[in-house]
Amino acid sequence: MDGLKNLRKHGIMAKVISGESKDVDDNDSENWITETLSKILKDYKPENIFNADETALFFQCLPQNTLTFRKEKCFGGKQSKARLTVMLGANMTGHQKLKPLLIGRSKNPRCFKDAKSLEVDYVFNKKSWMSSDICEKWVE
Repeated sequence: MDGLKNLRKHGIMAKVISGESKDVDDNDSENWITETLSKILKDYKPENIFNADETALFFQCLPQNTLTFRKEKCFGGKQSKARLTVMLGANMTGHQKLKPLLIGRSKNPRCFKDAKSLEVDYVFNKKSWMSSDICEKWVE
């Protein structure tokens, strides 16, 4: 415990490493947005401009932290990598939301067995990852 106090005293702290370092010059991207992108978008109405993004949903993950008594030992297990990929999109005004895309690993998931209709578009592949083919079909 004294070691942690000593580190804090010298301004050293633990941080989670995430993402990549900055590779693109901010001025270049700002210039592209203000000049090139604005020229491309000037002929489009906001309701015709869409944005979409994908995210991973790790639905079987256990929490990384827990509360316990001081003298009790805490053991964790290997984190599950079971995942779904979810793609969401909407137009610039927010009035038109695209039907969510769900990418799983199973061709016929048991959870959809008796479903008459789905509120999402469902596709599958070996790793539950987005591919260019899947994205193109969804956009169409």
